[in-house]
Amino acid sequence: MANDAPQAVLLTLLVCTLGRVKPLERLLHSLNAQTLKNFEVVIVDQNAEGFLDSTIQKFPALRINHLRTRPGLSHARNVGLAASSGRYIGFPDDDVWYRPSVVEEVLDIFRRNSKLNIITGRSIDPLGRGVTVTLPGEALITRENIFEAGNSNTIFIERMLAQSLNFDEGLGLGAASEFQSGEETDFLLRALGKGAAGWYFPDLTIFHDPIDNGAPLAERARRTTAYARGFGYLIRKYHYPPSYILGKIGKTALRGAWCLATGDFGGARLRLAWANGVLYGYSRGNPKLSIAVERAHAKKQ
Repeated sequence: MANDAPQAVLLTLLVCTLGRVKPLERLLHSLNAQTLKNFEVVIVDQNAEGFLDSTIQKFPALRINHLRTRPGLSHARNVGLAASSGRYIGFPDDDVWYRPSVVEEVLDIFRRNSKLNIITGRSIDPLGRGVTVTLPGEALITRENIFEAGNSNTIFIERMLAQSLNFDEGLGLGAASEFQSGEETDFLLRALGKGAAGWYFPDLTIFHDPIDNGAPLAERARRTTAYARGFGYLIRKYHYPPSYILGKIGKTALRGAWCLATGDFGGARLRLAWANGVLYGYSRGNPKLSIAVERAHAKKQ
């Protein structure tokens, strides 16, 4: 479970995994190649017993704490948080991988910016292209820009702050609710509410497979709607002004119109799916609006 490295653990990398072997091996190989070794890997395994045993045994040099729990991403992260011992914590998904200097870069950023409680970075594909929409340059993380300030794979946070927050187990993949996303943004918004200081560093990059990865358009639209529901729900939960959501939907509508004008019907469909999901999620905090949305869905069926 541990190796003989004498260095103190400064960083915990909390990996929740379900159903993946080869991508997890890729991540662990990249961690094995880190230039700094003072980190631990907490693997929260949501698979059947024994599913990952042979995989973990391939990496005896890594300090791995292998835990098991039931499926549910936010629940699994909370289990892992309780077992973490590093001064800081990161949350790599099982399908990302690190450049050899990532751990060194993260710890160096915290060392040089002692007043920061949180740092975030940028997910990129193997060709260096951004995987999600992010801010164009370094920035203080605020309520206004938090949705473009990285994602869960690029969050690094002080452990004691993270353990005081925990993730909302009603949000995220595998949750019992219909909101299968947004748990990391909810986590950061609550951190900001406690007075935490966070900064986005676009040069702190982590590799991630392209999100679409050749999936059929119907599947991409379904996934877009599901993620957008979490966004709409958080906008309502944290009392963003109506102008915020209208501005987001307005920009998406313009992009959708441009897609139609240029013959990109798939792009238009994805933007419609996003707007539909956002409005649905937003309506959950407003009973009257929720009823109207449900009636509209019923008519379509």
